[in-house]
Amino acid sequence: MTHTPKQDRLAILLLLATAAGGCGSSPQPFALQFAASLNGSAATCTQEFSGLGPNGQNSIGINDLRFYVSNLQFKNSAGDAVALTLDDSEFQLNQPSGSVALIDLTGNTQGSCAASAVPSSEGTARTNSAVRGTTLVGDVASVSFDVGVPQALMKSVIAAQTTESAPSPLNEMYWDWASGYRHLVFNFLVHDGMNNTGGGYVHVGSTSCGPAGGRALSDRDSCQFVNTPKFVASKFNLSTDQVTVDLGALLKGLGYIAPIYDPKTFAVIGQGAGVQCHSGQMTKDCMTIFPQVGLDLTTGLAQAAGNQVFVVR
Repeated sequence: MTHTPKQDRLAILLLLATAAGGCGSSPQPFALQFAASLNGSAATCTQEFSGLGPNGQNSIGINDLRFYVSNLQFKNSAGDAVALTLDDSEFQLNQPSGSVALIDLTGNTQGSCAASAVPSSEGTARTNSAVRGTTLVGDVASVSFDVGVPQALMKSVIAAQTTESAPSPLNEMYWDWASGYRHLVFNFLVHDGMNNTGGGYVHVGSTSCGPAGGRALSDRDSCQFVNTPKFVASKFNLSTDQVTVDLGALLKGLGYIAPIYDPKTFAVIGQGAGVQCHSGQMTKDCMTIFPQVGLDLTTGLAQAAGNQVFVVR
């Protein structure tokens, strides 16, 4: 049988299309990238961000920004799940009880990230801006994840390890071994319009996790207030898009006035420049911050649609 030039060209195009489809069906490495911004600028340790607060008189310097990512899911354009596997590394942990990754967008040496910049500084030298693994990269059309440590993984790690022996990255960011983990930590230096300074502490974590004096989740499978924000991007290109933490949205509506405590008795002795949210239900700053990340203060439940802080950019 003879072929016309047109038939030959069609055969070549069909062969190329088949080959391309075959390559796309093989799992490939991916990196889900994260960044942070404030007022349209990249959030770095070496820049002071001004114009904040009710009268625009406050400014901040970023000291520490870390958070856990779990329950990562990809879907294709038809809404079907796209299989993925997560790498094992010092920033990613995979166990039968769950998987988690730590995103750490700040070091601890430059500018306001230096350990001496704020009281109670706790930043680390190492950084990590991506969750890594393998998947069908070209098939991914949407992304979702939780911001936090899965309750089952938290329970199993705390039950079997000490704070010192917990596997990385779960050897940091716990409240204490009796209270479970913080899911997001954002510490920063605050300046007000009268040249006063203070510390900003936004700590989103699970609370009411165990008996008084006992280990977290030793008598229950879940904390009473899970406080794990959710993120969903219905349109996402895994090769070109990134998830940005919009710190302006996180801090929106705050007064930048915080209690001052006696260092020995912890009694409130005044107020000064600062922000304080340690996931307390009745804390003024938490009452402003939690809705921004889609959390209900009264239940600890999350709605992805309410999360204005994690965005695609």
